[in-house]
Amino acid sequence: MAPRIRLSPPITDLETSVRRAHLTLALLSTATHAALLLFELTHARQQLGVLGVGLGVSVVMAALIALRRVPARLLAVLLSYGLPLWLVAEVLRSALMGQGIPQEYYLTVGIVAVVIFSSLPPVRAFAVTALMTAGVGAVVLLLAPLDVPLLLYALFLVGMIAFLALYGQSVHTQRVRSELLHAQAHTDSLTGVLNRRGGGQHLDKVLAQGSGTRAAALLLDIDRFKGINDTHGHALGDEVLAQVARAAQGAAGPEATVTRWGGEEFLVVWPDLEPQEAYAAASGLLEAVRALRVGALPGLTVSAGLAFASEAQERDELVNLADHRMYAAKQAGGDRWL
Repeated sequence: MAPRIRLSPPITDLETSVRRAHLTLALLSTATHAALLLFELTHARQQLGVLGVGLGVSVVMAALIALRRVPARLLAVLLSYGLPLWLVAEVLRSALMGQGIPQEYYLTVGIVAVVIFSSLPPVRAFAVTALMTAGVGAVVLLLAPLDVPLLLYALFLVGMIAFLALYGQSVHTQRVRSELLHAQAHTDSLTGVLNRRGGGQHLDKVLAQGSGTRAAALLLDIDRFKGINDTHGHALGDEVLAQVARAAQGAAGPEATVTRWGGEEFLVVWPDLEPQEAYAAASGLLEAVRALRVGALPGLTVSAGLAFASEAQERDELVNLADHRMYAAKQAGGDRWL
């Protein structure tokens, strides 16, 4: 199979991003509770137990995330459902004990809402957040009515968090869609490398850079490709194109860009390469194609033309020069570069 452009991150990358986000939240929670606990120690000394528990939970949560003791998805579920239950239970306990609801809990409502919206799909996040705020609201209205202003501020904070979360998801979705459409418009669907439009734009950028005069372009054409299609069918011909694209990308190296320039032609561009390095890269690429074995074909070869931006600094001139040399290589019998 030919290498495909990654249009979306792999699952492992997604889990790493989720874990990093949760670790950030855990560290922020740890810092917030530590600062509040320090304030209580030096001033009021009224909420030491509550803040101490919050700090301990935050530290444990950060440690579990950092040490990867819990899978990212399981951790997201535990946080999204466990924290709201814990918060409602703590608010209820404080109210029943007649000590009043600590003001820190109203801030915690917002923190938990952030965790919920960063971990669950929008509809489910709305449902869980609504249940949490309903539980806290019922306790306040029934057992601590003097805290209604604080409750309203907490609800406003939750509403802002929900709005920003949905807006952020909308922007992210639009950006992903835009990147997907851009990739599709600039990618050859058969081989997974750039198509002519994408490759041409990339080559323009390379030539426009300060080191553009050190760029090299290799235009290659698969020898006797029409005979492969006529004799073995277009399915095998498509596989040949895919395999050659893969071999070209592997042999050219990570700094090179491979473009399906048209039909059975591929353009390889190196943005910054010494001539001797380009010669070696061209020879290595031809060797990689010779080593391919596709179906019942005895072997594959290509003819190629190598040109440098120091010889022609305009895109069309550079490609035409490479094309002229490629044609000369084909006229000389193929399986070579000039």
